[in-house]
Amino acid sequence: MKTGKKIAVLSVVFLVAAVVYFMWPMGRTEESGEQITYTAMEEATLPLVYPKMGEIKMAPLLGHREEKAVTAERNSLLVLPEDRSLEVVVGEAKYVASLGYEIRSLDAEHLIERTEIKDWKMENGEIQTALPIQNLIDEETEYQLGIRVGMKDGSDVWYYSRIIDTDSAHAMEMLALATEFSEKTFHYESAQGLTMYMETSPSADNSSFGVVTLKNNFNQMTWGTMGIERSSQPRIMLKELDGDVANVELNYEVSRTDEETGIETFLVTENFTMKWTNQRIYMMDYERRMNEVFTGDRDSFAGKRILLGISDGEDLYSVKSSDGRFVTFVNNRELWSYDTKEGTIALVFSFADTAEGRTLDVRAYEDRHGIEILQVNDNGDIEFLVYGYMNRGIHEGWTGVAYHSYRADNNVLEEQFFLPVAEPFEALAEDVETLAYKGENGSFYLYLNDTVYGIDMTSHEYVVVAAGLGRERFAVSANSSRIAWQENTGLYDSKMLHVMDLNTGNKTQIGDGKSDSYRIFGFVGNDCVYGIGKSGDYMTAGDRVMGLYLRSLEIVDESMEHAMHYEKNGYYIRDVIVDESRIHITRVRDRVNGFFENGSEDTLVCNVETMPKRTDEIGWYASNVKGRTYFIQLAKEVASNQKIKRLSPKKMVSANNNVLKVDNGGFAGVDTTEFYVYGHGRCLGIFTDFAEAVQMAYDHMGFVSVGANTPIWSRINKPGAYFMRDVQNAVKQFEMQKARFTGTSTVYEDGLALEASGTSLNQILYFISQNHLVLANTGYGRYQYLTGYDQGHVRIWDPMSEQSETIALETAKERFEKAGNDFICFISEK
Repeated sequence: MKTGKKIAVLSVVFLVAAVVYFMWPMGRTEESGEQITYTAMEEATLPLVYPKMGEIKMAPLLGHREEKAVTAERNSLLVLPEDRSLEVVVGEAKYVASLGYEIRSLDAEHLIERTEIKDWKMENGEIQTALPIQNLIDEETEYQLGIRVGMKDGSDVWYYSRIIDTDSAHAMEMLALATEFSEKTFHYESAQGLTMYMETSPSADNSSFGVVTLKNNFNQMTWGTMGIERSSQPRIMLKELDGDVANVELNYEVSRTDEETGIETFLVTENFTMKWTNQRIYMMDYERRMNEVFTGDRDSFAGKRILLGISDGEDLYSVKSSDGRFVTFVNNRELWSYDTKEGTIALVFSFADTAEGRTLDVRAYEDRHGIEILQVNDNGDIEFLVYGYMNRGIHEGWTGVAYHSYRADNNVLEEQFFLPVAEPFEALAEDVETLAYKGENGSFYLYLNDTVYGIDMTSHEYVVVAAGLGRERFAVSANSSRIAWQENTGLYDSKMLHVMDLNTGNKTQIGDGKSDSYRIFGFVGNDCVYGIGKSGDYMTAGDRVMGLYLRSLEIVDESMEHAMHYEKNGYYIRDVIVDESRIHITRVRDRVNGFFENGSEDTLVCNVETMPKRTDEIGWYASNVKGRTYFIQLAKEVASNQKIKRLSPKKMVSANNNVLKVDNGGFAGVDTTEFYVYGHGRCLGIFTDFAEAVQMAYDHMGFVSVGANTPIWSRINKPGAYFMRDVQNAVKQFEMQKARFTGTSTVYEDGLALEASGTSLNQILYFISQNHLVLANTGYGRYQYLTGYDQGHVRIWDPMSEQSETIALETAKERFEKAGNDFICFISEK
């Protein structure tokens, strides 16, 4: 997942070097002389809570140990019944001592209601009750519901869902259609009725059952000739409801019987985006993902391949030891390791593997955690992270980062430490992807909440390497062994850079902190790329700071020696994009109006060592029955008579507490306006560049939210025409807000000053449909307001002439593209 970042309000970067350590003694069993005990991972014990909509038992909510929904994702949405009495079923009743709930605003800051439940009944080991939600919430407004389950051991477990008080009739119809659609795909004859929803395209990829959409052919939609059967009932969840547009998700398992390999099991997720109208329900978007459960049996090996089966291809990667003997890979959020010499394969980590074998507990394959391989040694030892929601084990219900060490010689898995994190999985995944690195100096480095931490893996003490980092002022090399960051108060005001080698811990400063300003752009391989410009030489659009004019571009290698200097007489560097071995440069001549100038392009091609990618060993072949079938490529063939032994490691549990708590020493965080992109029922990325966020949402029929829970833009819900009324008053109000636009999107108490430069005209017109005025810069200090549109025209208000004009849509596109599609919009708090 790629993240584009623009910092809204930047705080000072605090560098801590050889200074205060925040120590939390971890106490290793081997050193303390305490007895080492070996146990399997504990089974999931937290109850499941099943809310109901009408007569439908919705997908279960999973228990969280954190309060106030700090780790809750934008997942489940429940439409309240007319009397607001929400029925719920709580499993594992024997462990439950008390029940209650609270309702908060979506940001969790405002408590609306807190109620204890005294009346419930027991039936078949479950608790059945209703939440008597009071008349304290507004209609058509989403809230955060937290259901508290008090356990008999004295602890509390929280279950989160969004709720909304609105007419549920249309939502119920769309839930029914999703269920019906899914069921018909298993029956060839009845599936004929689905063709009215399909948009079969000759350009669609019909080679894979891993991802199927409405554009695929009928054969793909109906599972081909695999003989697929359902092996579990669908777990249905309403994810979104925006007027008459709903997003619904189904999760279930299917199976088939192969003559040679026996029963094969697959995990399936179906996501539906539907729009209700008086005539019919339209299928706006559909996606089915299918992933085969890998078993590691002898049939999983053929020739030079480990056969993984059908996959959607996401989160699938492999890492080898340097000598190639051990091949580790992550598949379906499980970690496997194959010893090519001994012919053993170990399921190193899985939430689905139990002492009794594989389980299909609904929690086992929840997609709210990830695995990051840090290191694979030639002796088979593996260092890796499990991050996100902990489905089971001693940290069940917590969200965080668990550092694990696998020792191949004695087949033991040891958790080194667990670091609780107060953020949802999607945000944590962004942080781990940014930086998670085990240095040769024995330290582990992690980017978390705008801070880089260094953790000593012997003492488990930690130090704050740098805090207050926004991603546009921070860069990581291709192999994560080097980092670089700007410091000072602004994106375009940093008087120096810092570059750090994470293998040695050595840090180098670039710049004297006096005259010039520096911009970090990234790494080409492990070579650092940055720009230098005169301090305060800003690129502006009106009063908005849009960048810094740079006079040169510099590259330094791993030894901090200059590898390249780029400077062109008479030109200023406006923008730089680093793309692996290529550096794309946009240059301008006009220092005054360089933001609007049609800049010239230049590209530098760098000669850097090609680094192995984590998908290099992943391939696929076309099966006559299963279509695209993924595999791991091996260096040598597995003999047909070779036996494969499967291992499941023991887990070492220390008597001492291994929970590591970190903070950044009280340093102020980076106040960024983050845009979450949702599509196909899941978070697709987190951005601070609104244009990048919109493009991602547009490509996936999705929507953009400020933070996790405030949608502001949608591809689907834009009407065909809209013209604002009382334009002059709207313009007057906007003119009063213009001073609040600074070049970066900023959230105020009364609304959002949105910097939308780079979005297309078609995309920005969505805000007009929501009755938000849009200011479009036309270049050189001139601007116009967009006030309406239809299928072929755009209405514009010119503040100089104080007149409206309606122009052709294509004319408007050409006009604004010449000025860089520079738009701003103030979205008032509702």
